[in-house]
Amino acid sequence: MKKEFWVILVLAIAAANLGMRSSDQYDQDAREQEKIQKQIDKETQVPEERHPAKNFATGVKEMTVDNVKDTLEDTAHGTMSEKPVVGTLDGTQQAGAKVVDNTIKGVKKVASLGYAKDDSYEIEQPQKGSGDAAKIKLFKF
Repeated sequence: MKKEFWVILVLAIAAANLGMRSSDQYDQDAREQEKIQKQIDKETQVPEERHPAKNFATGVKEMTVDNVKDTLEDTAHGTMSEKPVVGTLDGTQQAGAKVVDNTIKGVKKVASLGYAKDDSYEIEQPQKGSGDAAKIKLFKF
């Protein structure tokens, strides 16, 4: 009696799973429902509260910790992918752009206490031979 029950139960479950998979309609409907639910969750999500001290700390972290991490990663990757001296120099050059970007974005977060809406900035290069330094525009007014 018990064996017959288990055999019938296993066959019923297998048939139900096979029926759902073969129709494929169930899968499509479920995916659509998930997409709709994610969209609703995204739209109804409560915006994070702003904490100036936390935002200030995030900017400082971006200027310090992230710069070191990016420099080490790019330098190590360059050293592994090419000859040691050439790879190290190439990796350091690639990391330089990230360091400048992280520093500028971190300074912007620190200066605005994280209230700035975008991370964009402009670098204005001086005229050749003028002796002036490059100017970085963090905010657009």
